[in-house]
Amino acid sequence: MAEQVGFDKSELRAVFKALKNMDEEANEEAKRQAGALAEFVHSSVVDSAAMRQHGRAVAVRIATGARVKKSSKIGEITYGFAAQKFSGGGTTKELWGGAEFGSNRYKQFPVWSGRFGRGSRGWFIYPTLREIQPEIIARWTQSFDKILKEWA
Repeated sequence: MAEQVGFDKSELRAVFKALKNMDEEANEEAKRQAGALAEFVHSSVVDSAAMRQHGRAVAVRIATGARVKKSSKIGEITYGFAAQKFSGGGTTKELWGGAEFGSNRYKQFPVWSGRFGRGSRGWFIYPTLREIQPEIIARWTQSFDKILKEWA
């Protein structure tokens, strides 16, 4: 298992407190920076989905249908919506989990991806997030430091 890179809970609490205490202009810049980072992550997941061998069309549909929350200061992406329907009547809300993690019971999904830590490994969303996690953290830290220097 790869070494995890990230923030601990006390560091995250300090970041959220700092975000809460910033003025409106700094908050808007934080939203812009977080949105740009979320767009980078979204495009990386779309690229990963396009390289899938089994279930590529479904994976690409799920990945491209994701929404980046523009009003978030921390960068949020949402996958799976009831309004995004497939030709068979299923929605990305119902099918994204099977497409991402697989199933040994339902043959329309790829085989189960296996365990990773306390959960499943995943096929295109979670492996991509784990792969680019160091870059996500570096970009977010750099952006947040710039905001703090400019408006603190």
